[in-house]
Amino acid sequence: MESMTRSVPKSASLGYTIALQPIVDADLNHVADELLYRHHHRERTATIDDDVQATARACAVAIYEIGLETLCEQRTLFINVSEQWLLNSELCRLPTDRIVLEVLESTPPTAAVRDAMANLKSMGYTLALDDFQTDQDHDSLLDHCHIVKFDVSRDLPLAQIESLRAQGFTLLAERVETHEAFDRCKALGFSLFQGYFYERPRIQRSRGTHRDSSSLTHLLLITKLYRSEIDLGDLSRLIAKDAYLTEAVLKRAKAVTHADSRTSDTLRASIERLGVIELRMLVTIMLLASHGPASKLEIIKGLTRALACQQAAFERSVGEEEGFMLGLFSHMPMILDVELETLIQQLPLTSDQAKALTQRAGRLGALLSDVESAELGEHVDALPDTLLEKAEIEAQRWMEKTQF
Repeated sequence: MESMTRSVPKSASLGYTIALQPIVDADLNHVADELLYRHHHRERTATIDDDVQATARACAVAIYEIGLETLCEQRTLFINVSEQWLLNSELCRLPTDRIVLEVLESTPPTAAVRDAMANLKSMGYTLALDDFQTDQDHDSLLDHCHIVKFDVSRDLPLAQIESLRAQGFTLLAERVETHEAFDRCKALGFSLFQGYFYERPRIQRSRGTHRDSSSLTHLLLITKLYRSEIDLGDLSRLIAKDAYLTEAVLKRAKAVTHADSRTSDTLRASIERLGVIELRMLVTIMLLASHGPASKLEIIKGLTRALACQQAAFERSVGEEEGFMLGLFSHMPMILDVELETLIQQLPLTSDQAKALTQRAGRLGALLSDVESAELGEHVDALPDTLLEKAEIEAQRWMEKTQF
């Protein structure tokens, strides 16, 4: 992995892109690439504020905008992943035959990380340890890896390198800046090489996609994708409102099924091709890429209110789905950091629903007002005492599935 700067505010523009740095074998055949994030196409090095967001953005461009086949043909793609990415079951659904998951050197060798790596290995992923150093207690991660990367600009632990080579690990030398360094690493038993001696990272330009995705749409999709009964027509209508997301779904469905690029599919057919698990990953990556990891606390609060309103709506026979959405919408200003008036202009609301949100009018407005009173610790006769407690437990369960 290359060096990076960490200074970009989360409100930075969405003009990001990616770079590829070639990885070659001992005969200088170009066999793989490392996927690198660039905050702007003019940047020559990585500027990263959040590891998860950077990986999500890089994956969004590589997989959903450009496409793996166009980007790197039949070569393997190395993707940097952090602890949070490893522990997120929905994010780790990338194509196993095209991807090497490169575990960042900052990843702590905890039991949870080891278990996650073991599971990924059993799923067919190739895993690499980035910038391996013996003083960081990463030996415990070796059992779950195939490739070990060494920064050859540092003093090399020659005995360890020989031991790893003898055990059958693939050794990758990074920061190989000269042909002399390449020859030395080759003599030491390295079989993969990466560095300026071969080529500097190459900026990749996406094909003009406008990244104007709505985090509101993503959050609504996530709530629907984790329901016990999933309505594909409802998903299609919601995705169709977001041009960037629609394009990503259509492109990915063609790539997954190796369909001819000229083949025309409906959005619903593409969703069916992807399946729920792939769609969950796509939507989660798009949310993280567009807006960064949303506040976990605020999302839990919003889901808790939504689930409480859903249950209260069921008991009052006013529509569970409507109650859930109203509860979620009422907390959206805190989740997305926007004014309610601005948000209402984007929401698919009826006049009665808008009045329930802004004035707490009607049966839905009264329901929402009761739940908000209960949140403040007030006793509400019309609500069960355990309503919010049960709703929060369910919200936590949803969060464990999506791992924001």
